[in-house]
Amino acid sequence: MKRTMLCVLALMVVGTGCKTPEVNVKSALLKKLTTTRLDVGLNLDVLNPNEYEIPINGVDWKLDLFSSHFNDGAVALTRNIGPQRTTAVEVPLGLTYNAISVGVQGLLTKQNIPWGIDGGVTFKIGGQPLRVGYGSQGAWRNPLFR
Repeated sequence: MKRTMLCVLALMVVGTGCKTPEVNVKSALLKKLTTTRLDVGLNLDVLNPNEYEIPINGVDWKLDLFSSHFNDGAVALTRNIGPQRTTAVEVPLGLTYNAISVGVQGLLTKQNIPWGIDGGVTFKIGGQPLRVGYGSQGAWRNPLFR
């Protein structure tokens, strides 16, 4: 029975056509910076151009600071994106410095923090994973130097 349902679902997806979702970085906000921790609020806009709901299974990310790899990871995220709509998705990223590879000195000594973030959102469509990439860059004013 389960196999039959999967086949029916797959045929529905193939029959109606699956349009690739779009993921854009709305903002990457420096929420908190201390001498031991960095918190970033990653806000994505996810567009589902299909006529049916699609689920998000997770978000992976890579953060560069001062033009160098800083840290990366993945966040398990279960969320459904309604048909033919754009939905805001917040992905909180919290990093302690003992988990960070490089760049701590720049965080503690520079007035501006240039950043770049990229990664992907994984959807499950017709029982198959589909990863859609995103990326953005900018600079944060260092709150330790106000």
